Amino acid sequence: MQEASNSNIGKWIKAARLRTLPLAVGGILAGSFLAAYEYYFSWPIFMLALITSVLLQILSNLANDYGDFIKGTDQAAARNDRALASGAISVRVMKNALILLVVLTILCGLGLITMAFQTINLNFIIWFLIGLIAVAAALKYTVGKSAYGYNGLGDLFVFIFFGPIAVGGTYFLMSGQFTSNILVPSFAFGLLCVAVLNINNLRDLIHDKVAGKKTMVVRLGYQKSIWYQYLLFGTAILLFILFARLTKNEYDHLIPVVFGTIYYLITTKLAKQSEGRDIYNQALKRVSITNLLFVIFLGIFWLL
Repeated sequence: MQEASNSNIGKWIKAARLRTLPLAVGGILAGSFLAAYEYYFSWPIFMLALITSVLLQILSNLANDYGDFIKGTDQAAARNDRALASGAISVRVMKNALILLVVLTILCGLGLITMAFQTINLNFIIWFLIGLIAVAAALKYTVGKSAYGYNGLGDLFVFIFFGPIAVGGTYFLMSGQFTSNILVPSFAFGLLCVAVLNINNLRDLIHDKVAGKKTMVVRLGYQKSIWYQYLLFGTAILLFILFARLTKNEYDHLIPVVFGTIYYLITTKLAKQSEGRDIYNQALKRVSITNLLFVIFLGIFWLL
C-alpha cells in the first residue's frame, strides 16, 4: 500500500514539473524585494502571493499536459514523459485535478487581495478580474480550439504574467502604488521567463511543426530562434543595468553582467542544433534556477 502511494505521488510530482516553479517564485521574490527596498514588505502578502503563483504554475503545467494530449500533439511526438501520454494518469483524473487546482488558486487569490485591500473596492475588483484572467490563461495555453500556445502567442502571455503582473503586481499589493520605474525590472524578468519558454520550444521544434503548433520557434526556425534567445537575454540584462542607475547601490550593476555571461554561455551551447531532449532539458533547468538566483542576488544588493 505504501509503495503504491509513493508511486502515485511520484506521478503527480513529475506531472507538476517542479523545475518550472523557480519561474513562479522568482517574479514574486522580485516584486517583494522591490517593495522591501521601499519599506513596504508584508510577510502575509508575500506568502499568499507565493502560494497563488505556484498553484497557477502547476495548473498551467497540468493543463499543458492535458491540452497537448487531447490534441494528439504528444502522441505524434511519441512522448512517454508526459502524464497522460504515458498512461500514468487518466484523462478523467487529470480533469478533476484541474478543477481542484482552479478552485484552490481562486480561493488563495481571493485571500491575497483581501489581505492587500482589506475591503471590496475598485482595486479589489480589478485584481480579482486579473486573477481570473490569469487562471484562464493558465488553462488556455494548450486547451481548447483557440489555445494561444498553438498560435505563437505563448511568449506574449508569459512576458505579461511573469513580468508586469507577477513582479509589478506583488509590488503593488504590498505598497498600494505602482510607479513607472517598477516596469523596468518587471519587463526584464518577464523576458527571462520568455527565454525559458523559448528553450522549451527549441526542444520541441520538429514535433510542434508536425502537430501544427505554431510556436514562435516554429515561425522563426531554429537559427533565428537562437538569435531571439540572445535578444531576450541581452535586453533583460540591459534593463537590469538600467534599473541599477535608479537604485542607490553603486555595485548592483555588476550582478547583471555576471549573470548575463552565464546566459550567454548557456545559449551558445544551444546554438548547435542537437538531437535528443537532454541538452534542452538541462538548459531549461539551468536557466530556471539561474533566473531565481539572479533575483535573489539582485534583491540582496537592493536591500544593502
